[in-house]
Amino acid sequence: MLRCTFSLHVLSLMLIIAFGSIMTACSGASPVASHSPSPHTAMHSPTVTPLSMHSMRVDVGGYQLYVRCMGQGSPTVIFDAGLGDDASTWDHVQPEVAQFTQACAYDRANVAPSDGRPAAIKVSAQLVARELHALLVNAHLSGPYVLVGHSLGGLFVQMYACQYLGEVAGVVLVDSTHPQQASRLAAALGPAFTKDAKQGFPVEGITYNEVLAMQAEVDAVRSHFPDVPLIVLMRSRFTSSAAWTAAQFRQAWVSLQTDLSKRSSRGQLILAQNSGHFIQDDRPDLVISSIHEVVQQARHA
Repeated sequence: MLRCTFSLHVLSLMLIIAFGSIMTACSGASPVASHSPSPHTAMHSPTVTPLSMHSMRVDVGGYQLYVRCMGQGSPTVIFDAGLGDDASTWDHVQPEVAQFTQACAYDRANVAPSDGRPAAIKVSAQLVARELHALLVNAHLSGPYVLVGHSLGGLFVQMYACQYLGEVAGVVLVDSTHPQQASRLAAALGPAFTKDAKQGFPVEGITYNEVLAMQAEVDAVRSHFPDVPLIVLMRSRFTSSAAWTAAQFRQAWVSLQTDLSKRSSRGQLILAQNSGHFIQDDRPDLVISSIHEVVQQARHA
């Protein structure tokens, strides 16, 4: 996994440019909030009774993607991991979510045990969304869906919501990539940011320039994001660099995430206290309670 194979400095920059790590801010009417576990979350201990889990590899056009599902109910929650991570990144969250609805985590192409994407196929955000759509259809996983995306997975979730908006009942973004993230952070933090951010690629067969192109793709369709329940979770811990201060980074990140959380009039921002980029590891209770809130809103829509 990415976080295990690169130096901390390089990894942090890759998370920033490719995923969306540091901080988020509020939606139009919702203040930045520090969130405690909801009463629902407090009912469950971190270790839950294992539920029946079924996993499968599903054809999406000549190659197969892996998906694992557990639980029952609607809407179905779909988990999308960050760059270089697999479905196991949701191990502290998925079993809890499966207590109240069907929960499915999948691996993108080039992430084992999914197949590699054929070399002739050029990666794009639209392609990743189409692959997920084909997986859901061919696996007979019916909508509506609540999409949960971490880091670059959050960018792909945004694309799916814009491309298949009629299927999406809600979205939870977990320290997610913003579509204008690379250009706006470079403008705020200077050329050293871009230089350092290019290190460590490719990952999942994706190059740095392809990440930039995918951000531009999603930015072009951002107005199509559906007006559904949206929770943006943001980290509270981050570090500075020799080239910029933590305060500079915070300011740039708040600007990005304020915009991101305004994608829906029903959006809200939640600050994940005592958490770094991997909120699903540091604060699984918060991710679970946020998903539960969006699922409940979707059920009563």
